[in-house]
Amino acid sequence: MKIIARWIILVSCLMLSSCDRGRQPIFDISLEGKAAPDFSLPLLSDDSPLKLSDYRGKLVLLNFWASWCPPCMQELPTFMKMQAKYGGDKFTILGVATEDKDTLLPFVLDNKVNYPVTHNLELASKVAAAYGDPDGALPYSVLISPDQTVLKIYTGIIKAEQFEAMLDKHL
Repeated sequence: MKIIARWIILVSCLMLSSCDRGRQPIFDISLEGKAAPDFSLPLLSDDSPLKLSDYRGKLVLLNFWASWCPPCMQELPTFMKMQAKYGGDKFTILGVATEDKDTLLPFVLDNKVNYPVTHNLELASKVAAAYGDPDGALPYSVLISPDQTVLKIYTGIIKAEQFEAMLDKHL
């Protein structure tokens, strides 16, 4: 019984401490200033393909996240406010969830996430690695210019003030 209790405590601490699974993540920001890799992931809403190239001409914040990640949940309200305020012809957030549809769909519907969200753990992990996050540490965001150049890579939570400054600079 003590072993089970210790196991539960250990797993709980790891989940609550950070989304990088209890170790220092490896990030590669060398993609900044280079062409953003195109990708295709299934949209949560209808499984149609979401391609980065379809958003050429818009400033895009590509956000890698998961519903089980406390820091991701902390930044979600800010992202939804920024999408409501700035989203449209010039800007959008694209949420790349690193989990599968069955878990994700109820969460997105309950929270009324107001920007496109993709699903598929395996494919999302490959896209994250292509964007400099081979460990899948969350949250992880990539700002992509309208001509699809990587402007900036953000590790960790993006706070409202930081988000506003980013959009003021690039919109």
